[in-house]
Amino acid sequence: MFKKYFSGSTIVPLGFLVILLIAAGLWRIENDLDAHVLDAQFAFNRIHFPHPISNDVVLVGINEQFIENTDEPLALYHQHIADFLRAASVGGATVIGMDIVLPEKRFDTLISSKNPQLDFHRILLQGLLEAQQRSKLVVAKVWDSPHQRFSNIQIDYLSVLNAQDGPMQAVASADFCEDPDRHIRRYPGYCQPDGIDVTLGGEIAAAMGVRQKWSGLINYQLGGDFVYLPLQQVLDLAAKGDEAALQKIFSGKAVLLGTVDDDADMVDLPVPLAHWRPGNTHIPGVLTHAQEIRTMLNGGFIQPASKAMNWACCFVFALFWFHRSIVRKMLVLLMSMLIVAITSNLMLQHGFWLAPTAMLSTAMLAWGGRTAVQAWQYFGERKRLKKNFTGHVSPEVLKQIIDGSLDANRAGTKVEVCVMFSDIRNFTSISEAMLPEAVVKLLNQYFSKMTAIVHKHGGTVDKFIGDGMMAFFGAPNSLPCPEENALDAAREMLDALHALNLQLQKDNIDPLKIGIGVHSGTAVIGYIGSDERHEYTAIGDTVNIASRLEGLCKELRFPVICSAAVERRLHDHSLLEPLGKHAIKGHSPVSVYGWRPESDEVRSAYRDTVLGP
Repeated sequence: MFKKYFSGSTIVPLGFLVILLIAAGLWRIENDLDAHVLDAQFAFNRIHFPHPISNDVVLVGINEQFIENTDEPLALYHQHIADFLRAASVGGATVIGMDIVLPEKRFDTLISSKNPQLDFHRILLQGLLEAQQRSKLVVAKVWDSPHQRFSNIQIDYLSVLNAQDGPMQAVASADFCEDPDRHIRRYPGYCQPDGIDVTLGGEIAAAMGVRQKWSGLINYQLGGDFVYLPLQQVLDLAAKGDEAALQKIFSGKAVLLGTVDDDADMVDLPVPLAHWRPGNTHIPGVLTHAQEIRTMLNGGFIQPASKAMNWACCFVFALFWFHRSIVRKMLVLLMSMLIVAITSNLMLQHGFWLAPTAMLSTAMLAWGGRTAVQAWQYFGERKRLKKNFTGHVSPEVLKQIIDGSLDANRAGTKVEVCVMFSDIRNFTSISEAMLPEAVVKLLNQYFSKMTAIVHKHGGTVDKFIGDGMMAFFGAPNSLPCPEENALDAAREMLDALHALNLQLQKDNIDPLKIGIGVHSGTAVIGYIGSDERHEYTAIGDTVNIASRLEGLCKELRFPVICSAAVERRLHDHSLLEPLGKHAIKGHSPVSVYGWRPESDEVRSAYRDTVLGP
C-alpha cells in the first residue's frame, strides 16, 4: 500500500505540494526570528549605511537631576511646564508635544492664603493659552487599565487645547504596541486601545504638515542617537530672556517634552537610541515617540512586502524540491541565502521589509526534505540490491555494486591477484550412493563453510564448478599480500573440513578430502558475459595455472600446492616444501611447493589418499 501511493513517480509532486502548504503556514506565522533579523539589519544599517534626516525633532528631557532639585512632585510641575511652553513658543516651535499627562483636577485646595499667587491651575492654564498663540500643542493621554478608558484631562485645559485650529488633534494616545518579545517595532496606530488611530507621534507630525495614517514599521535606521536638551537649560534661557538662543533651538521645529529618567516609562527597542545610554536598548519611551516623528517627517514608515511578493518568493524557493543534486543544491542554497540577506537589507534601506525567514525556511525544508527522500530511496535501493544479490556474489563485490564503484559497462582491468582452486576428491563416487537431495545438502554444507572462510580472509568467491570452487584474493578490494590471505584461508579450510567430516561421520557419510591449488599473477578482472547474463570474474593464464596446480595435489600427495610466484611473496617460507618443477597441461613446467597441515589429526585424515606416508 505504501509503495503503491508513495512511489518515485508520485512522491515528487506530493512532496512539492506539502512544501508549499508548509511555506504558507510559515509565512502567516509571526516569526520571532524575523524580528531578530530585522533588529540586526537596523543595527547594521545605522552603523554602515546611516540615513541622514532633513527634519528632526527637538527632544527636551526631564532628567533625574531636575527632579532631585525640584521641590514639587511631578504632578505639580505646573509652573515649570508653563514656563517651558512659553519658552518653546517664543522660540518659534511649530508644534510642542508633551509626553506627560496633564492633571485631571484643578488643585484649587493647594492655593495658600499667604501666597495667593500659588494657583497651580491658573498658572498652567495661562501657559497653555500663551503658547497656543504661537505654536500648536499636542499632549499625551494614557489608557487607564483599571477603568478601561483613557485618563481624563481637566476640562479647562482640554477646552484650551481643543480650541486650536490645525490638522491635528491636540490630545493623542501615548500607548505603544509591543511585539511578542516586548520590543516596539511598529507604528502603534493599528492597535490603540480604543481602536482609533490618534497617536502622539502621529498628531505631532500632522501639525508639522505630514499626515500618515497607515501602519508600518518605525524606521530605526534614521538619524543618530538622540541627545536631549535638559529642561532646566530651557528654563534658564527663558529666565534670562534670551529669545535669540531659544529661536536658534526651536524655530520651525517639532519639540517633544518627556521624562528621560532611567526609572520611569522605560521600553525596549530594536536598537539603542539614547546617547546617554550607549549600547542599551532599554530606554525612555519618549524616544520611541521621537523616532516615530522622525520616521513620518523623513520618508514615512517602512512597509512590509506585499502578499504576492511573499508568495512568489516562497514558491521560488520551494522549487529546490525538484533539484536532485545534493551538493550542487547545497551550493545554490547557500548562495540564495546570501542573496536573500543582501536583497532584504537593500529593500529595508529603501523603505520595504522583505521578511526572509519563511522563504529561507522553505528553501531549507525543500532541500532537506528532498535530500531525506533521496536518502530514503537510496537506502531502499541498497537494501533491495543487497537482498537480491546476497548469495550470488561475494560481500566485497556486493558492496562495490551497491556503492556504484563496479560498473557492468566498464572494461576489465589487469590486477595482481592470487587465485585459488579447490576440489573435492572422488566426489562422484561418494554422491552415487546418495539421494540427489542429500548430495545438494552435503555440498551446501561444505560450500557454506568454505565460502565463509574465503570471505573472512578478504577473498572473493568467483564461482562453484560442480564440487569445485574458484576464488581470488586482491580484487575488487586490494590486499597488502593476497598470497598470505590465500594460504591462511587454505589452512583454515582444511581445519574446517576436518570438523565437518567428524559431523558427517555421525551421519554415516564418508569423509571428504579436498585439494587446493594457489597461484599468483596478473589476471583480467571484470564483468564477462552478455547484456542479459554476465558475472564478475577473473580470466587469464594465472587462473589456468591455479586450476592445473589443484590437479597436482593428488599426484604429489599434498592437500595444498602453490607456485613459486606465491612462495616468493610470503614472509614465512618454512612451512612450504619445494617439490621441483612439474609439467602442467597447456603450459611450460612450473616450480611448485607443497604444504601439509601442522595438526597430526588433520594430517591423519589425509593420509594415503592425499598426503602419503
